[in-house]
Amino acid sequence: MQAGSGKKRVGILGGGQLARMLALAGAPLGYEVHILSPSKMDPAAQVTGFHHAGQPDSPEDLRKFLSQIDFLTFESEFFDMDLLVRVLNDIKSPPVVFPKPELMRELQDRSTQKKLLAEYKIPSAPFLIIQKPIDLKTAHKQFKKGFVLKKARGGYDGYGTFYAKTEADVEKLQVSFPGFSIAESFIKFKRELAVLAVCSDDGRVQFLPLVESKQTDSRCDWVAGPTKHRAWKKLAGKIEKMLAATKYRGVIAFELFDTGSDLLVNEIAPRVHNSAHYSQDAMNFSQFDLHLLAGTGRKIPLVASKTKSFV
Repeated sequence: MQAGSGKKRVGILGGGQLARMLALAGAPLGYEVHILSPSKMDPAAQVTGFHHAGQPDSPEDLRKFLSQIDFLTFESEFFDMDLLVRVLNDIKSPPVVFPKPELMRELQDRSTQKKLLAEYKIPSAPFLIIQKPIDLKTAHKQFKKGFVLKKARGGYDGYGTFYAKTEADVEKLQVSFPGFSIAESFIKFKRELAVLAVCSDDGRVQFLPLVESKQTDSRCDWVAGPTKHRAWKKLAGKIEKMLAATKYRGVIAFELFDTGSDLLVNEIAPRVHNSAHYSQDAMNFSQFDLHLLAGTGRKIPLVASKTKSFV
């Protein structure tokens, strides 16, 4: 779909800050941005004339919303993709969804996300799937230096993440077991890096600059860049292959551990991401512009920096 085709109604599930920034980016690009969220006081609801009060997990609210838009995207990866697919199948002329619900389902679960990385030989921390409390004992035996336990679904910014170094730590986690999770080996790293990829409907992938991110209490405090790493070119090739093969559309963020000699993917966020907010000032197009353009089939310009460095 090229500009001028007439299809311009973009719906966003969620009404928080990221949805607000997407809505603000959409209007100058000619999009009519619709928001589905519970309250007219939600951040995104305040910047568009097309707010739909409702629950994204309500089949009826979702059906009404989807029938009034041409495209659909997400503020976060934590929506019920099975419900979305069922409702989409009931609509005569459903909107184009980006990223695809089936791929979002795979990426929103840390266990299947890790398996996807392994399939494309993208390096990440060794892990075990934890289904019941007794499995924590196995993780403690296998990961001698300790492990990080992450809820398979719903965790972000440190929520749903737990640390275990000692037998006592493991016993506490068994008592307060968070449910289906993954256990990752502790990784000794020098710094944390991040990168955002832009994927258009012709299969082309562009990367924004590799940046260093500083995490405080598991939340992004600042980013600085561009930065370099000798392992980035090889890793970028593997990531590009995965994104092309899965036909990902829109932007997607990769959080990385720099171990010195290598780069490991820590987590994937299939959406706009706080590590790329700098693009609003430092790039010729922001991540919010790029997500909307790529997802709706518009031509993606060559992304370029407007400054040599940024913090």
